[in-house]
Formats: sequence, C-alpha cells, structure tokens
Amino acid sequence: MPTADLVVLPLQSAAPAVSPATFWVYNDRLVSQFLRHQDAGLNAYLRIDFPPECLSSLNGSPLSVDDSVQVTVEARPGEYGLTLSPSGLEFTLETPTVTFFYGRYADLSVIDGEPAFPDEAAYLAALEVWEEVTLGQWRVARASGPAGVDAVAAAVDAPGELLVAARR
Repeated sequence: MPTADLVVLPLQSAAPAVSPATFWVYNDRLVSQFLRHQDAGLNAYLRIDFPPECLSSLNGSPLSVDDSVQVTVEARPGEYGLTLSPSGLEFTLETPTVTFFYGRYADLSVIDGEPAFPDEAAYLAALEVWEEVTLGQWRVARASGPAGVDAVAAAVDAPGELLVAARR
C-alpha cells in the first residue's frame, strides 16, 4: 500500500526528542530496549524485545546461540515509527516485537478532515504497525494490534522501516 493511502500517526510538534539506541543483542538471552522521550519523565516512545535465539544470520553468515550483533534503533522524525539496522540481519521464527507508546505525544489533529475517521476513537482503533516492503510501499506488520492503553505492537520480521498508521 502506498504511503499516501495511510494516515501516519505524527508526534506533537513540541514533543521532546527521542534519542536513538545502539546496543548488543545476545542470542542466548532476552534483550529489551526502550527509546524514550527526553522529557522530565523519560516517557517511553517504544520498547523492542529480542527473544532468545532470534538471530539467524548476518550478511549471509549463520549465527549461533553464542553470537551477538550490534543493532541500532532510531525513531522516525516527527512520527511514530522506527528504523532498525543493520540491514543484513535475519531473524529466526522467534522474531523481535516492538511496542509503540503514543498516549502522551500523539498529534491526533491528523484526522481533521479525514472522512474515514469521524473521531479520535475511530482513528486510534484503526492504528496498526506497518512495515516498508519497498520504497514507499507498506504492509501491515505481522501480529499488529493494540497493546494495552495507548499502545500498539507488532512482530518485527526484518530490519528496515516501521511506522504506526491507519488505512485511509
């Protein structure tokens, strides 16, 4: 689906910055990482969880349970989404999951004039995590759905771009 067919969830213009994170994922244990707004409460922007034995290969070279890989997670500027790298990383069937927390800094004025969403509740109920399959083309991420109050989660099947949006 082209980006133009999505209503992407933006951040409020005054939302504090979200710092990227570069960290090691160890294949023999659960690794969880938060990206947080740089506000007084360090409110969560997202949490990404890498389950044990989720790393399959890096640049075509198989990875064992004893291996680790350095990954980087960056927030997409001005909206709810992420970029995950390195691009050559492949996962097993035990893929990572990501949860976006939008309750504090979502800009819901994005639905003004959108006929598909008569109110904020309709828009929030339609939010899903989308993964970019080719430049500017998106599909709903596997297992995408609500994750409690003001949060949406999905499986991360591959490095690249993810965003939070609703279908127009």
